[in-house]
Amino acid sequence: MKILADNGFYEVEYDNEHYDHLEFVRMDQICEINYVTMKNTLTGDVYTFEADKISRFRKIMKLMPAVKKNLVADNSSYSL
Repeated sequence: MKILADNGFYEVEYDNEHYDHLEFVRMDQICEINYVTMKNTLTGDVYTFEADKISRFRKIMKLMPAVKKNLVADNSSYSL
């Protein structure tokens, strides 16, 4: 699992529970087990997940709105 600490928001499915609005805090290794600590930005709750037991890990991203094309003059060669 590759995690980047870029202050993005994530959603995690762990032990048949769904967690969202999470922000990466840190990653630890204790006795050869990797743990991921994340904080829910809405409630302030802090969760520590065993990395190998995370069944789904997804970064939540907002999509950019579609760019409208000018069908009359789609490039400079058609412009006056």
